[in-house]
Amino acid sequence: MKKLKVYLLILAIALITIAAGYILNIGFIKSVCQSVMNNAGKSTLSVSAAVCTFLFYGTKNYWLILTGCAIAAALIIQLLIIGGGASIFVIAVKALTFLIIAYIMNLVKLIVNEI
Repeated sequence: MKKLKVYLLILAIALITIAAGYILNIGFIKSVCQSVMNNAGKSTLSVSAAVCTFLFYGTKNYWLILTGCAIAAALIIQLLIIGGGASIFVIAVKALTFLIIAYIMNLVKLIVNEI
């Protein structure tokens, strides 16, 4: 299976899950989506995701390295920049936002390369 098809399949599954969460009124999915959207607009997380995405592109264990960067960036942003206690949910949502930004950047790159 081509890489673009895999990326689009993951996107379709994510969108179906989010739509089902909103249609069935599942509070956890709705709160995660709202938190991800709030975090995606913050420049510190978005810029660090973009830098790591381009910095490590083409490495052997790309998504594993990005996951480590996401967790580290989420902890650093929460503890040093925001300066507050960090729950597992807050760190997980920040890391998920980081990975979503990296995923979207890679998806756009694959689409541009196909054209």
